Amino acid sequence: MQRDQTRESLMSSAKTSAVFRFKTPNYSLYTKGIHKQIRVAKWTGQEVATAFKTAFGNAPHTGKRPPVVVGAIPFSAQHPAHLYIPKHVEWGDGISKGPGRNPDESTNTIRRIDGEDSPAYRAAVAKALRRISIGAVDKVVLARRLRVSADSAFDTDEIFNRLCVLNQSAFVYQLDLPQAQNQTSSVLLGASPELVLNSTNGTVQSAPLAGSIPRVSSTELDQKRGQNLLQSQKDLHEHAVVVRAVGDQFRRHCTDAMVPAHPELVKTPVIWHLGSKISGLLREGVHPVQLAYALHPTPAVSGWPQKAAQRAIAELEDFERGFYAGLIGWMDAEGNGEWALTLRCGLISGNTAQVFAGAGIVENSDPEAEHTETATKLRTFLNALGRVEAPVHA
Repeated sequence: MQRDQTRESLMSSAKTSAVFRFKTPNYSLYTKGIHKQIRVAKWTGQEVATAFKTAFGNAPHTGKRPPVVVGAIPFSAQHPAHLYIPKHVEWGDGISKGPGRNPDESTNTIRRIDGEDSPAYRAAVAKALRRISIGAVDKVVLARRLRVSADSAFDTDEIFNRLCVLNQSAFVYQLDLPQAQNQTSSVLLGASPELVLNSTNGTVQSAPLAGSIPRVSSTELDQKRGQNLLQSQKDLHEHAVVVRAVGDQFRRHCTDAMVPAHPELVKTPVIWHLGSKISGLLREGVHPVQLAYALHPTPAVSGWPQKAAQRAIAELEDFERGFYAGLIGWMDAEGNGEWALTLRCGLISGNTAQVFAGAGIVENSDPEAEHTETATKLRTFLNALGRVEAPVHA
């Protein structure tokens, strides 16, 4: 009986204190507590859209803005999402441009990093290339995970603020995840460069990224690397696979779908990407969350063909992705909202962190180069964790 009472007390506390933050260059959204959890019998776009409408119909209206649903959808979209109407909602200004708090200041010191050099990842890439060579799959996005230990519990608010300072053009997010039985609580944080869906008054947009190259400190060489990326046949092919899949879903769910013929360069603090901006008008009767589910997971985080790529991911990766490479964001009762890919992220639990990054494997990919690319992407989150003082690597 005491154990049941303790569990109920923990669940009640989580519903009261659950935090969600979503900060972009244009606005910020902060929520606390859970008013209504979204629950469905089957996790499909249609079922979730119906659940949204029902929940909004029973939600209290406070202030001038309509109520919102916030949360995350896992990589495997048929698995349960963590979506809810919060108790408390605050809207604010976007990420401040220019210098903020010194990003080198941190209360944590990193003592151990496991997985920085990963022979297993290189081997997985080689296996994926063999599948590609025999035509079993065109593209596979393979991810890897680092485990980081610090000298004391991580301050998640501090990490969130550092991510904002270091990634001023990103979607920076924080989400308290539900606590499973016999597990410690965990917080999902990250700074995603990639918009999956923006919905504003029936107009929808997506900005998929695929094809990338690490940046360098030399301005001249950095610009040259960006231009080389625009001409890389391997990266252009990888990008085209994603744009074709996203464009097809926009044509199914929208009118006036606009799909660019050529990508543009997108810059983050550590990497260049190829990006395209796709837009359209939702067809009558289509809820934007239906389009979000139809898009997810795009070939940018899974591969193509989708089913073959997901089989390869399940067989070649040595961990469950969970919410990594899923969607995170919000949507209001009027169908307005934004969903970003859950990338450049980590899962914090006490003084430990799991950090994730992946790379798209296509014909002519090189295992060593893909390992380097994931190392570059991992830096986005590692840079926000704290000082690294003589860590033990494994």
